[in-house]
Amino acid sequence: MDVKRGISGYLIVSLLLHLIIGIILLVGVDFSKPKRPASSAQIVNAVMLDDEFLAEQAAKIQQQQAQQQNKPAVKAEIDQAKQARELEQERLRIAEVKRKEAEEATRKAEAEKQKKQAEQKQAEERAEQAEQARKLAEQKAQQAEAERKAAEAESKALALKKKKEQEQKEAQEKLAKAEAEKKAKAEADKKAKAEAEKKAKAEADKKAKAEAEKKAKAEADKKAKEEAAKKAKADAEKKAKEEADKKAKAEAERKRKAAEEAKLQAQLEAQMQAQMAAEANARSQAASAAARGEVDKYAALIKATVERYMILDPTMRGKTCTIGVKLASSGFVISVDNGQGDPAVCRSGRAAVLKANQLPVPKDPAAFEMLKEFNLKLEPSI
Repeated sequence: MDVKRGISGYLIVSLLLHLIIGIILLVGVDFSKPKRPASSAQIVNAVMLDDEFLAEQAAKIQQQQAQQQNKPAVKAEIDQAKQARELEQERLRIAEVKRKEAEEATRKAEAEKQKKQAEQKQAEERAEQAEQARKLAEQKAQQAEAERKAAEAESKALALKKKKEQEQKEAQEKLAKAEAEKKAKAEADKKAKAEAEKKAKAEADKKAKAEAEKKAKAEADKKAKEEAAKKAKADAEKKAKEEADKKAKAEAERKRKAAEEAKLQAQLEAQMQAQMAAEANARSQAASAAARGEVDKYAALIKATVERYMILDPTMRGKTCTIGVKLASSGFVISVDNGQGDPAVCRSGRAAVLKANQLPVPKDPAAFEMLKEFNLKLEPSI
């Protein structure tokens, strides 16, 4: 900003100086018509001069005239113009130096950039060479590993072959040994069988004799037991009949008394029920409007609570189940049935009720009375 302001000042000073010089030139010019030279004058060969040169000569003449008329003032102005020109030249010189410095800086920056690009390229080439070397080493390692595995597989195959041959040899030896043992065993079994048959025959004869004796004794014991059982049965039947008659008479008497008591109790209960029904009807009519709103509210809360505990499955979409629930006054679940509807929805709903354990119930006794036993319809939203 300071440089621009300085340049503008120099330009203004320069323009003023040029304007002053022009005014001086105009004042010093002789506008009278020049006298014609005598015809006898010699003809001079004229040369066309440059306008700039003529202006420069005129300026010099005017300057000389102005110097004679007002030499101190013109000198001061000329000095100012000279100083301004020198300042302008200095400014141009500095600008040229700065331009050259900028070009040099640009050249150096470009050279540095090219150097860095070359270094980066060399680094990339070195990295690519290193990667190629790594891949080559990796290929060699893989080839060596493959050769090692092939050699190991061949070695294992050879060892397996030897092992199989050894096992076949041992199997043949075992088979031969087993055949010999089998033959020896067969001989021993044959001999033992003969001995066993002989011993078994003796044992069978002895056993048959003992069985015959045992059978005869059993027949006698059986006959005696049958007689005793027959007598015991007759005694038991007689005693049972007596007990039955006695029990029947006692039961008849008990039933008669129970019937009379039941009749009396039924009459009392009927009277109490009628009275209670009348009182309940009066209370119900008084609290019906208020209780119905509570019932609807808590029915929605109960349904939301149960649905929150339900485990849902995509197969339940569009299916329903109605579950019967019985609650205590505290909301504790007393009982829940298996439900009617889709089996999966019923199972999930019943499990949800039991898991909730305690459901929200109204404090109003009339409202609770309507909700203590209710049917809950479940429609899973999936």
